[in-house]
Amino acid sequence: MNMRKAAGWILLVIAVAAAGVVLVGFNRSRADQRHAVAYVQSADVWQARQLLLWQEVDVVRGAQVAQQERILQTAEAEEAADVVAVEAGDQEAMIRQSNREDQLIRSVIAGYDPAVAAQLKPVAELAWPLTGPMMITSPYGERMHPIIGEEELHRGVDLRAHYGSPILAPADGVVLYIGTKTTYGNMIVVLHGGGIATVYGHLWKFAVQPYERVQKGQLLGYTGNTGFSTGPHLHFEVRQDAEPTNPLEWLPPIETTEQGAVIQ
Repeated sequence: MNMRKAAGWILLVIAVAAAGVVLVGFNRSRADQRHAVAYVQSADVWQARQLLLWQEVDVVRGAQVAQQERILQTAEAEEAADVVAVEAGDQEAMIRQSNREDQLIRSVIAGYDPAVAAQLKPVAELAWPLTGPMMITSPYGERMHPIIGEEELHRGVDLRAHYGSPILAPADGVVLYIGTKTTYGNMIVVLHGGGIATVYGHLWKFAVQPYERVQKGQLLGYTGNTGFSTGPHLHFEVRQDAEPTNPLEWLPPIETTEQGAVIQ
C-alpha cells in the first residue's frame, strides 16, 4: 500500500513538472511572437527609412564631389599661375609645368580602353616618324635644358627637320590625345600594341583626330616650333607602360657623322 502511494506521488510530481515546462514554453513562444510583431515595419515606415538612408548617401557623395571640384579648381589655378610665371622666365615654374605635363601623358596612357588595346598587335620595332634628311640634336637622357637652364631628364629625342615636315605613324595604333600644352606645344599621344605609346611635341598642326585608328606610315601632323622649342623640330618619345624609354632602342640603326646622328 505504501509503495502504491509513493508511486502515485512520483507520477503527480512528474506531471506537474511537465505541465510547468509546457507552460513556460508557451509563454516564451507568445513573448517571441509579440517581439516579432513589434518590429514588423509598415510600407510607409520602410520607405521613410530608405529615404533617410539615401539622403545620407547623397550628402556624403555631394561632399566628395565638392571636394574633388575644389581640388581640380586649385590645380587649375596653380597651373594657370605657373603658365604666367613661365612667360616671365620663372625656371621653377617651368620645371613644375614640365612635370605636370609628364603626369598628363601618364594619365592619358593609363586611361586607355583595354578592349581597344587588345586589338592592337604588339610592336617589336618602330619606324622613324620623319622621312628625308634629319638630325638628332638632343638624345634621350639627362641634359641641361636649353630653355629652363636646369638639368633634367629628356624623355625623348629631338629630331631637327624643316618646318612643316610630315610626321608619320611609326606603327599601327590609336590616337589617345591631341592638345596644346605649355612645354610640349602642340602634342599628340598614340597608343600601339603591347603597352607601347609614342608622343610627338612642338607640332605646327595636326592631321588626325582623337580616338582615330591610324596605320603605319599614316600622316599624323607637321613639325613646328610650338611650346618650349628653340627651332623647328620634332620631340619624339617612346613610352612603355607610360614610362619613358630610349627611342633609339625601338628605331632602325642610323648613320653617325661628325655633326651628329643623321638619318638619310
